[in-house]
Amino acid sequence: MNLRSSRAPGLRSAIRYLGAAALLLAAALFAAAATARSQGILFQDFLNLVNVQGDSVKRQAIVDDFVFRIRARGSVVTEDSTVFFLHKGNARCVQLAGDINGWKPDDSLTRIPKTDLFYLPKTLDPASRFEYKFVVDSVWTLDQLNARVVIGGYGPNSEVWMPRYRPPTEIEYRPEIAHGTLDSLNIRSRIVQRTHPVFVYLPSGYRADAQKRYPTIFVTDGGEYITLALMLNVLDNMIAEKRIRPIIAVFVDPRTDINDSQTSKRMNDYSMSDAFVNFMVREVRARLIKKYRMLNDPTQTAIMGASLGGLISTYAAFTRPDVFGLCAAQSPSFWWKKKAIIRTIASGSKKNIKFYIDTGTIRDAQAEASEMRDVLKRKGYRVHYEENPEGHNWVNWRARIPSLLSYFWGTQ
Repeated sequence: MNLRSSRAPGLRSAIRYLGAAALLLAAALFAAAATARSQGILFQDFLNLVNVQGDSVKRQAIVDDFVFRIRARGSVVTEDSTVFFLHKGNARCVQLAGDINGWKPDDSLTRIPKTDLFYLPKTLDPASRFEYKFVVDSVWTLDQLNARVVIGGYGPNSEVWMPRYRPPTEIEYRPEIAHGTLDSLNIRSRIVQRTHPVFVYLPSGYRADAQKRYPTIFVTDGGEYITLALMLNVLDNMIAEKRIRPIIAVFVDPRTDINDSQTSKRMNDYSMSDAFVNFMVREVRARLIKKYRMLNDPTQTAIMGASLGGLISTYAAFTRPDVFGLCAAQSPSFWWKKKAIIRTIASGSKKNIKFYIDTGTIRDAQAEASEMRDVLKRKGYRVHYEENPEGHNWVNWRARIPSLLSYFWGTQ
């Protein structure tokens, strides 16, 4: 719910002189202002309206009416660069935990006296998007007044779109266009001594020309790039619109059981592991390049990932530039082992690699990502770098996929 822009003429002056007997007039002013202006009444005006009323029953009635309007809108209250978090209910303590405070419930909401409404204002970039939960008397919960919910790596979170945020359209499924196909494989590794699920995206038209070979992108955290980042939709849409060349995408999942997060090996494999790089090159790629028509050309072969996946992708490209000449790192964990990957690249010889890096600016990887950007530029690498006002999450990363694909294989 966007509650911003101009105030109703004279509303603050009228409130100043209201007494208990004028409650109905105050409520009428409030309702009229909210109805007449498409953007609604400013939150401070609402607080003023409540605070001039001394009767607890009538204060609660004003709150109930306000919350009813918010619930009908289905989103949080935002005014330019300020968001107002609201929780209604009987509670001793309501705290905020989310991207903006590192998911630590350190920010407490304030109860409006003699009501059951808690609130907390926060000032943020007006183009930002972020995720959060409330901690109500030690219980983590979604915001019941906010219908905007997104699925993250650890389940559902409430979500805020600030007034100037614009969601990506490329993630939407479009039934009218041609779609690629997805092959499901299980690759048994002698190197890492386990079997991993691998999903291979083949673009529409792949089987129509038996001679054509394709650029390829290898995707770490493959299952989540499919389910949470909606990367198949992005590929289909961008290929259909001829914004990128048709490509093959290989999604390698870190779980040995795709349905069991406890089987994930990413904390070990993605921490600059030579064994994992060898698995990707000698077993995954070596098998798939025989099965599918992939270009055997490092300038047309990418590896990508987010967080630790961005770390291992960067390490894989740097140690095997003969295979991966393109590297995309999203919110990369370059802090790992006291920034070992940054030191490795800074002290190493320049390789033939083209880099893409993006990061959020809300408690994300900005410091180390920008440091790596500077190192790469000093070394003479080609690098595309982006910062966006979002946090460390899948909705941020999926919004950037069109940018990285265009950087590597754009047609415009």
